[in-house]
Amino acid sequence: MGIVIRQSIKSTVWAYLGVFLGAVTTLWLYPHYLTTAQIGLTTGVLLSLASILSQLALLGTTNSVYFFSSAVNTHEKYRSSFLGFMIQLAFAGFVGVAIIYFLMQTVFVRWYADRSALFLDYFWYVIPFTFFVVGYNLIEAYTRSQKDIVFTNFTREVLLRILTIGALFLFALGYISFTVFVIIFVSSYGLILAALLWYNRTKIYAKVRFNASFTAVAPKADVLRYGFYNVLAGGAWTIANSIDSLMLAGQSVHGLNDAGIYRIAYFICSVVQMPQRTITQILLPLLAEHWRDNDMDKIEALYQKSSLQLLIASGFLVMLLVVNLDAFLMQLPPEYQAAKWVVILLCLSKMIDMATSINGEIIQTSRYYRFNLYLILSLLVLTIACNYYFIPKYGILGAAIATTIANVVFNVVKYGYVYFRFNIQPFTTATFKALALTLISGAAVYFIHFPLHWFIESIVKTGLASALFLLSLYFLNISPEINQLLITARKKIIP
Repeated sequence: MGIVIRQSIKSTVWAYLGVFLGAVTTLWLYPHYLTTAQIGLTTGVLLSLASILSQLALLGTTNSVYFFSSAVNTHEKYRSSFLGFMIQLAFAGFVGVAIIYFLMQTVFVRWYADRSALFLDYFWYVIPFTFFVVGYNLIEAYTRSQKDIVFTNFTREVLLRILTIGALFLFALGYISFTVFVIIFVSSYGLILAALLWYNRTKIYAKVRFNASFTAVAPKADVLRYGFYNVLAGGAWTIANSIDSLMLAGQSVHGLNDAGIYRIAYFICSVVQMPQRTITQILLPLLAEHWRDNDMDKIEALYQKSSLQLLIASGFLVMLLVVNLDAFLMQLPPEYQAAKWVVILLCLSKMIDMATSINGEIIQTSRYYRFNLYLILSLLVLTIACNYYFIPKYGILGAAIATTIANVVFNVVKYGYVYFRFNIQPFTTATFKALALTLISGAAVYFIHFPLHWFIESIVKTGLASALFLLSLYFLNISPEINQLLITARKKIIP
């Protein structure tokens, strides 16, 4: 876990700088300079559709890059040939989904015409948006398969948000129209793709050969078979995680307006999952190597240590969010007050997902990866059914309820399968200590109120909650790895 912690710290610096920039964008610029319908259009419908279509277009190539990395990275000619084949597959997939999207135009018109007609004015923007996302996701996965994740985090978390902030300022100052803002919003993904391609060239990762050299270590039939299962699994997973915004825009009484409020709430919760994304990016190639060596002890060690660290990180972040949530929402326009319980439910959902750790990744990189497909397809069906039932009744809260129910069921089933199939599980006595610490620290500070300006009070409550949590974590020695990081940080501050 040493390499995991070191790389995760470096990339987390960019990730949390991105969170700061995202907070400026989402919690201030978006609500004050865009209408809820405009937010719902850009970050809700357009981004969700591009995410879904790109996952289908990728034809499982991103997962294939991770799964076959230990084989093709043994020689440069295999690596460059494999990348060429992945690019060919992804381009063919993009052409296919673009045709399907064109043929489904009348379906979208019927679904969104009444409550979200604004989307129809930007219907065709989804095509270039999807192309940029396909290219970026493939090159990002390829770069990470080289165990190089820091620059990818910079492009996704920082550069992308800087471009968006620049466009928002231009729009707010009246220099560009909303249509031009949407064009820049979409094109930003093309710019970060260009930046990542440039970076790969400097590292000589992205040398491309369009030949079949890689088949000497990764037979094409195996690659296609693995990709086939994962295009369905990846597509279903993305749909399950994006369908709430799309269904809100089409089903909720307020259409794009509710989708916009929901996306703000979703962003607030996204900070909780930052550590998971960082650690998972590093663990995927490590898991592939351990499976190749059939080393279950190392897999179980990764499983348990990552679970504990992710639970501690998510618990800490959820605690701080809940303690300061009322103050956050007070600074937004009145319509955003409805997001409070949406945020709480989504945060709990993400915390459960992080506590169960890399169970999905263990299945995905094992020889039982096909089960992931059936599981994710079941998640998709459950998510759609829950959203279809709860959104008309409760609006944005219904979408949060649906997401939480589906996520809990999904993770319980994954946990059970990994335990049944491999006889490993992520929880130890330290897990319950960490959970208790989170609940006690949060409750001790949540009900304290100071007669101060909201911003000063938030700083004070954040400091109190953090000190209580971190000191207790240290003296209880719940995680030796985190304790070592705290000791190192203290020595840098107080030599």
